[in-house]
Amino acid sequence: MTEDARPTFGIVGGGFTGTMLAVHLIEQSGVPVRIFLFDRAAAFGSGVAYSTPNDKHLLNVRVGNMSAYDSLPEHFIKWLEGCPQAEGAKPRGPFVSRGLYGQYLRSTLSACLAAHPASSMIGVDAEVTSLRAGATSVELHTADGARHTVDRAALCVGNFPPALPVKPQTRDGAEDRYIANPWSGGLSRIQKDDDVVLVGTGLTMVDVVLDLHSRGHRGTITAVSRRGFMPLPHRDVGPYQAFLTPDALPKTVSALVRVVRREVEAAAAQGVDWRGVLDSMRPQTQALWRALSIAERRRFLRHVRPYWEVHRHRVAQPVAAEIEELRRAGKLVVTAGRLQDVTLGADGVSMTVKARGGESLQRVEGGWLVNCSGPQLDYDRIRDPLIRCLFDTGLARPDSLSLGLDLGDDYRLINKEGVASDVLFALGPPIRGNLWETTAVPDIRKQCEAVARHLAAVAG
Repeated sequence: MTEDARPTFGIVGGGFTGTMLAVHLIEQSGVPVRIFLFDRAAAFGSGVAYSTPNDKHLLNVRVGNMSAYDSLPEHFIKWLEGCPQAEGAKPRGPFVSRGLYGQYLRSTLSACLAAHPASSMIGVDAEVTSLRAGATSVELHTADGARHTVDRAALCVGNFPPALPVKPQTRDGAEDRYIANPWSGGLSRIQKDDDVVLVGTGLTMVDVVLDLHSRGHRGTITAVSRRGFMPLPHRDVGPYQAFLTPDALPKTVSALVRVVRREVEAAAAQGVDWRGVLDSMRPQTQALWRALSIAERRRFLRHVRPYWEVHRHRVAQPVAAEIEELRRAGKLVVTAGRLQDVTLGADGVSMTVKARGGESLQRVEGGWLVNCSGPQLDYDRIRDPLIRCLFDTGLARPDSLSLGLDLGDDYRLINKEGVASDVLFALGPPIRGNLWETTAVPDIRKQCEAVARHLAAVAG
C-alpha cells in the first residue's frame, strides 16, 4: 500500500487500452482506488489513434462494434445519439471520425470519475523510462526524474513507431526530409506541390494520404511496398454462420488456408461476400493462433500475414473511394517491389525498387520520405527505454516470436527465468505474440475487463 492508503495502480499509456483499464478498475473495485495514468503525449483518454483532428480519418470498425464495454454493445451508439458533435458524422454512414471516438473515450472516463468521487485518476504527462519491481510494489521512473510508487503496474504502451526495411544512406540535411514517424507532426512541413514517397501501403499510408489531401496537397505521392497490397473496403454483409469447430481447429497454416478458401467458395456460390466469412472467424482468431505451433506461427507470418491483414483490417467505404479517386487521377501511385537502397539528402529521397516478381529495377524519387511501414513488431530491435529496461533487468522477456512481451495467466509479465510477475501486467498490442488479434477495440476491451477484475480483487 502507498502513503495515500488507497490501493494505487500505475497504467503506462493513455490510449484506449489504458483509459478503459482505468475505467473498469474504478468501476469494479470494491474500495476507492488511486490511478496514475502515464502518457508522454498527454493524450489521456484518446492516445495517438483517436487524437487526430482530421475528420477524414474514420474508424476502421463500424460504430456498432466500437462500444467501450463488451457487456454494453450499444454504449457508443447511445452516446452518439446524445452528442451534438456526432451530427456531422452521420452522412459517413456506420463509420465516424476517430477524433469523435476520442471524445467518446474522454467522456466515458469523465463519467466514471464523476460517479466514483472517492477514487481518483492522476494524469502524468511524462514518459516512463524505467521501473523497479518488488514483491508487492512497483516504482515507475519518468523522464523528468520523478518517481511514482504503486501497488501494481500495467503496460498499455500500444504500438511502436515503424522502422525502414533497409538502412538509409544519409547526406547533410537528410533529417529535414525524412519523417520517420508520421504521427510526430512532421507532415505539416510538406509543401502543397512537393512530391512525396511513402514506404508502406497499409492503413498508415491511407491516413497520410488523406491528411496530405485535406491540406490541399497537389504533388505526386508514390507509395512503395513489397507486394503493393492496399487495405480493402468494408461492405454491408449479413451475419455468416460459424464454420470452424472450436474443438477441431486447424493445426497448420496450410490446413487453415484450405478450410477458409473452401468456405469462401461455398459462400460465393450462395451469393455471400467473402467478408462475411472472415467476419464469422473473429470470435475464434485468438484460439486459431493458439492452436498453431511456434513453427506454424512463423509460417503464417512469413507467407499469410500480408494477405490476412488486407482482408481482415479493412477501411470505411468513403475512405476507399477517396483513395481510389486519387489513384485514378494519378496523384497516388502504388508500386510493388522490394527496396534495394534508400538515399536521403537535403533535397529529398532517392530509392531503388526491385519490381515484384521480376528483376527490373525502378528509381523512385521525391522531395520527402514518410515511413508508413506499420508498427515495429520485432521487440529485439525496439529501443524504447522502458522496454529495454524490462529486458535488461530481466523483469520481462520477449515472446517466442519477439512480437511482444511474454505473458502468463491473468496477463502477468513473465520474467527471464520464466516466472510470472505478481505486480506487472501487459495488454493490447504488446501481447500480440500470445494472441495475435489484440489491436482492435472488440479484442482489447475484453482484456481491460479481465485485468481490471484481477486487479480489483487485489485492491479488496
